[in-house]
Amino acid sequence: MALTAQLSQHGTLDVTLDGLGCGLAWEAVYRARPRPALACTHCGRPMHAKVSPRGGRFFAHDRRFPACPGAGETEEHRSLKRALAAAAREAGHKAQLEFTAAHGGWRADVLVTAAQGRRTALEAQLSSASVDDVLARTRRYSDDNVAAVWFTHRAARWLTHVPAARLYRPSGPDGPWNRTHPLVSRFSVVACAEVCDPSPFWHGSVHAGWDHDEERTLTEFVADVLSGRLVPRRLTTALGTRYHGWAAPEDVKAADDHAASPPTVLPVRSTGEDRPLQ
Repeated sequence: MALTAQLSQHGTLDVTLDGLGCGLAWEAVYRARPRPALACTHCGRPMHAKVSPRGGRFFAHDRRFPACPGAGETEEHRSLKRALAAAAREAGHKAQLEFTAAHGGWRADVLVTAAQGRRTALEAQLSSASVDDVLARTRRYSDDNVAAVWFTHRAARWLTHVPAARLYRPSGPDGPWNRTHPLVSRFSVVACAEVCDPSPFWHGSVHAGWDHDEERTLTEFVADVLSGRLVPRRLTTALGTRYHGWAAPEDVKAADDHAASPPTVLPVRSTGEDRPLQ
């Protein structure tokens, strides 16, 4: 099951676009006679146009073919791909659904191309997946200079291993994907005296850290990520790179600058010794 199909002399049909992206009415492929020769964009096998019980348009193989990359997709998965493509297009970017690289090494749920040519794959991952699988797929994108952002409603283990966003699952079968979990943070540096009265002797001169995790609408989040107004927060650990939500580039720089600054030394009142600030 897919949102795209090939039709000779028309190219790729996309059910999320007006006129299927090529000026062709839905009725020209859905229950049309003579039947159009639709083909899968992934495996090339024959397909036909269908409408789900919820009214969603899609293409299905004439005969079940489990080996096809697009086989077995649920309507929930397709609805998230539609939402991601719509958010990218609303932000003014070109979005292609179910795009396969020329060399066949990867297939993006939604491939977004910015005006400057920068490419980003938006991946809807609603089924379970291993950390190794998600990392391997992310590396294949990176090898072709394509950024990848993953979306899921699960509390998946891989959420901290790749740039990702966890979404609230729609409340009903026809509900939209429209909001993220709290994942946007801000970095602040505040003088201790502004928040502590009196200031304990073991406190430093400032309080610095990440706070204010925020939810975002899916449209806002996708637009901010694609424009660079939000970047993933990368943490280097003994186990490698880990990700902890998203932040504005200026907040990431402020945090890095603060971490790189030398510690302030204040006298410890009880002993008279000097102790570096924590």
